[in-house]
Amino acid sequence: MKPLYQAILACALISLTAPRTTHAQEHGSGQSVPGQADAQQDIAITDISLHLPSTQGGGRTELYFSLTNNSHTTHLLTGVVSPACGTLVGYHTDQENTSGTRSLFQHLALPETTTLVFAGAGYHMLCVNPVAQVLTQPNVAVTFQFLGGSSKTVSAPVTSATQ
Repeated sequence: MKPLYQAILACALISLTAPRTTHAQEHGSGQSVPGQADAQQDIAITDISLHLPSTQGGGRTELYFSLTNNSHTTHLLTGVVSPACGTLVGYHTDQENTSGTRSLFQHLALPETTTLVFAGAGYHMLCVNPVAQVLTQPNVAVTFQFLGGSSKTVSAPVTSATQ
């Protein structure tokens, strides 16, 4: 009889864990995350600019900005995209750039009531495969994506290193 009770208990435990697995999959499929649905309303993006290198083929196109979380909820930045760049990746001016640095802006926590500054002298974004046609415009769109599915698009002035 003892093995029968063990089998019943094992089946019961397995059935209790199955719904949790399904729920976690729903979480990752774009469902709203509690407290995260309107992150774009809580986050201010300021001091944004896309800096072109001083010479054609000599230097990097870099994106600088500040993020301010005005709420009492921590939010998570899950990506940054722009039609001006094939890809935007994390970069640090004075440190070794690893895969963790490159993917920094795909999982960046924005603490409550805090401002994070991403300027040329530290962490910022590198524009990989810049799109020359788009960079001839005075401003380019940059979209910041947040956990929970919200996003915020801002206009970034394009500046050359000579300005």
